[in-house]
Amino acid sequence: LLSLGGLPPLAGFFGKLYLFWCGWQAGLYFLVSIGLLTSVLSIYYYLKIIKLLMTGRNQEITPYVRNYRRSPLRSNNSIELSMTVCVIASTIPGISMNPILAIAQDTLF
Repeated sequence: LLSLGGLPPLAGFFGKLYLFWCGWQAGLYFLVSIGLLTSVLSIYYYLKIIKLLMTGRNQEITPYVRNYRRSPLRSNNSIELSMTVCVIASTIPGISMNPILAIAQDTLF
């Protein structure tokens, strides 16, 4: 989610950076400013979702959810593991973006 919002050093940041940079160079200042505004708004909502996922607190709990018995087969460890794998998979391309860009530039130009 944070990569979709465009936070560094995640991979989505570099995609948005190059997109906004090309738009700025093309003189599309209004579109770039709208894109930046929507990125900030999306980060706000993504952080709300992450907070809800991590704390598990929801103020609108239905009776069905309140009376639900946790399955013994489900564990929070699997959720934590999958989130860790996703964070690592999103961070590695962001950190090692220069070699990827060099390959892409050699291919295209």
